[in-house]
Amino acid sequence: MEEKKNRFRRLPESELELMLVVWGAGGSATAPEILEALDQSLTASALHSYLKRLEEKGFLACRKEGKVNRYTAQVSKESYQRRESRSLLERFYHRSLKHLAAALYDGGDLSQGEIRELQEYLSELEKKKGE
Repeated sequence: MEEKKNRFRRLPESELELMLVVWGAGGSATAPEILEALDQSLTASALHSYLKRLEEKGFLACRKEGKVNRYTAQVSKESYQRRESRSLLERFYHRSLKHLAAALYDGGDLSQGEIRELQEYLSELEKKKGE
């Protein structure tokens, strides 16, 4: 799966939902499979418009399989998550993980368990960096 940094684009929610379905299906799905897995009702015409846009943006490749089209992810979920996370961190928190954590904590969205989990993760990262 070739992924080029220069083609990264943020996806609108509607297109991201389709990509989540494709990624959840192991990176490849037919249009009927995607339509069935969606939480929202969508006409076949609207679905094909979204899928075509995702192709044009380089997120999906399409190939004919009998009477249906199979769509295959060209960008991994992990890669998209990494780039989207970086973008969010830069745009809202001036590249500061501390500010992000503070915003979550101040909003009451972090439980004690989540704080412990974060501390453990940071300790693991420190150990790996020291090796």
